[in-house]
Amino acid sequence: MKGLVALTCLALCGGLVPAAGQVTSPYRIKPSDVVVPPDVKLGEYQRTIRPFQNWTLICDENLKARKKVCNVSQIIEDASGKMAFSWSLAATQDGKPYMILRTAPNAKSDSPVSVKFDGRDKAIDVPLNGCNDTVCVGMLPVGPVVRQKITQNATSAISYATVDGKTITVTATLKGLSDALSPVK
Repeated sequence: MKGLVALTCLALCGGLVPAAGQVTSPYRIKPSDVVVPPDVKLGEYQRTIRPFQNWTLICDENLKARKKVCNVSQIIEDASGKMAFSWSLAATQDGKPYMILRTAPNAKSDSPVSVKFDGRDKAIDVPLNGCNDTVCVGMLPVGPVVRQKITQNATSAISYATVDGKTITVTATLKGLSDALSPVK
């Protein structure tokens, strides 16, 4: 009887390896979408996601250290649901605000992303810092012009060249960004 109990425990606890010819389960536990930093124990880290008009506030918090890091993001998709452009307002380690611009991975990496705000004649050209298989990234410092446009809930035309010679242009709005920022002030 003891042998049967031990064998049952091994089988239920995952201690038995399938014999030749047996199929292992095609199912697994999906890991969390939240990647916990290596120096933080599981259960001591939390992510909150708050939707606002046109923007999403995402805050990650180390509960033990009482340290919270937030960003506000907007994603623009094409008709098939693929990301065409996204931007996030975040701060550097020293607290300087930046808009992190992300394009599709087929952006021409040596061409800038052009940000043309309504009511402003000149576009702001943002160089891309690099691309990988999923995204290209550029950084736009949040200076007086961008701050003013946030306050005005401005709309912008965002354009970038692709490696196949096309130009992607999307319309993005800053409307709702101030509201999304209010909980983190």
